[in-house]
Amino acid sequence: MYKHKLRGSVVVGVSLAVLLGATGCLPAGEQSGAQRVDVGEPLMTASDSTAGEGLFPGFDVNSEVRIDSTPFAVGGSFIGSAFPRDGRSMLSFYGFDATGTTWRVDTNPTCVGTAPTQVRGEAAIVILDSSTRNDGQGVSITVATAFSAADGDVLWGPTEVPGPSSGTGLLFANTPKALTSERTPATLLDAASGAVVDESAGPALYEHHGTALEGTADNFSAIDSRSGETLWASAELSPDPFGVSPAASARYEGSYGPSTGGLVIVEWADPAGAVAPVSVIHDLRTGAPLGRVDGTPSGIAAVDDASQTVLFTSQYAEGGYVVTAARPGKGLLWAKEFASQAQVSTIGAGMVYAQVDGQAARIDLDSGTILTSGQYTLPMAMLPNGTALFPTDQAGTYTVATPRKMPAARQTGPSSVR
Repeated sequence: MYKHKLRGSVVVGVSLAVLLGATGCLPAGEQSGAQRVDVGEPLMTASDSTAGEGLFPGFDVNSEVRIDSTPFAVGGSFIGSAFPRDGRSMLSFYGFDATGTTWRVDTNPTCVGTAPTQVRGEAAIVILDSSTRNDGQGVSITVATAFSAADGDVLWGPTEVPGPSSGTGLLFANTPKALTSERTPATLLDAASGAVVDESAGPALYEHHGTALEGTADNFSAIDSRSGETLWASAELSPDPFGVSPAASARYEGSYGPSTGGLVIVEWADPAGAVAPVSVIHDLRTGAPLGRVDGTPSGIAAVDDASQTVLFTSQYAEGGYVVTAARPGKGLLWAKEFASQAQVSTIGAGMVYAQVDGQAARIDLDSGTILTSGQYTLPMAMLPNGTALFPTDQAGTYTVATPRKMPAARQTGPSSVR
């Protein structure tokens, strides 16, 4: 187990969306840490005979899970939490899949949060914990611990942090209790070890699996969190050949955030303002330009860690929508236009599940080809092996389903691949 003390705090911008959901924590005192415990009462139960009605075709119902938070996928596990009740004082995080509940981690509910990451290539979830003051007046210390998403084993930590994750990777801030656009003290952690990173290039703006952006919106650079090596700087970037004025300057706005995986959107604007800014996808690790995203953001990006593919959904000024798929090291995979609103539900096992042109659709991840569409319930999260999690009409109850053989490919709907 690694233990690291906080070596200082820095300043990062926190978005309005993050401030709406975050709570403040005040660091001081000695460390604690979330703890893995016995799973206890079964989290999953057998489904009734009607559980599979209306689900997207191609899945067999496995079981139902009752959990208080909305579950999400990290590596090969779904993760959700159960609130304190019935004599339990702790907040419990559970990892589960089609085989059942595999691990449980308990933490103090006073000030908590999570951040998915990869620790030396292993999918992990960082869970916060806090200890209360002796007088019961608030939180005295907040720490972050990384647990394996597969089995709940501790991978590093606890490391002292100022407060919750800002939602942009392993950045942790003591967020204010009131809405504000001001910068707040924050700490960047190294994904491999949990060590606090010295942000010599300026405040951290974004982090993903060990690579971080530091600096300001107009002057930023990417670093390797573990070594501190500068990988590239915004002054070195080129948007060619994506129709950007040679005089345009780069700006990082965090578009399509909070997470865009191993990609970043850089806004290239003409200083004279003669032409509209152009949004170009850049590889976070290398800075290489991969393609452009037309239109304005319509929702946050959808990230598939298994394939490293990121989907950006945007809207044209005239009202149409486009979903753009890109991958680090590969570039732009496809861009698909739709006449009415498009919204990606989840990605997994080489497929995209989305609501497009008024119908639920299954789309091939690599080509953008629509394979199946209709009036179905879409999965809300999916594991790399195709196990899917579906919502039900009961709050806090979700259906776990395993994949059957996929149907033959067919194109449906008035849409086109560009």
